[in-house]
Amino acid sequence: MINIASKTDTLVRPEAVTGTPLHAPVSVPQRSIDTERLSSASQEILQAALADQPEVRPEIVDHGQRLAVDGNYPPKEIIRRLSEMLVTSVDYTEQAEA
Repeated sequence: MINIASKTDTLVRPEAVTGTPLHAPVSVPQRSIDTERLSSASQEILQAALADQPEVRPEIVDHGQRLAVDGNYPPKEIIRRLSEMLVTSVDYTEQAEA
């Protein structure tokens, strides 16, 4: 389990010290819903770039096939580390039943 070094609920917030909330400087643009969305032109460019990509990359398929028959893949160290992570991870299903 990952231990949290600092908790956000124990931090002192600027408004607690000054009595007023801090605001971003004027030079920093404020985000709006409009700036979060892709323009239709950007979407079209991305769609065209995606359409130009091959659906299957033969070099990646070949690499995967070589790894699938390799008796040393994945390395034993990787399997050992993954096993440790699984054993030491928290089982949230047990907590939900309690």
